[in-house]
Amino acid sequence: MELILAVIENPDFVRPILSKFYEEGIPGATVIDGRGMGHMMADKTSIFSRFSDLTGGDGTINHNNIIFTVVEEEKVDKTFEIIEEEIGNLEEPDTGLVLSAPVNKISGFGTLLE
Repeated sequence: MELILAVIENPDFVRPILSKFYEEGIPGATVIDGRGMGHMMADKTSIFSRFSDLTGGDGTINHNNIIFTVVEEEKVDKTFEIIEEEIGNLEEPDTGLVLSAPVNKISGFGTLLE
């Protein structure tokens, strides 16, 4: 099993990604709102004040979405492919980040496999 963590900068991509996960037999994912360190620290630390430009200059805070899912090892490549098809080149700025990490132990995942 592998944990997939995807930070999606544009929230418009999240629903299409989740729909494709479902179509490909990736049974469950959790989506949470996130904010980067620069946004969190901009008010408190002068070293991060330059990151305030990322808010668009109007003081609003840009949020991202973080998708968590656990997949069987043979579905890792397909999961990455789905995300990259929706978002585009992840090497471009302000797109996102995707990673996988081995899951050594898990409890409660059985209901997703039924």
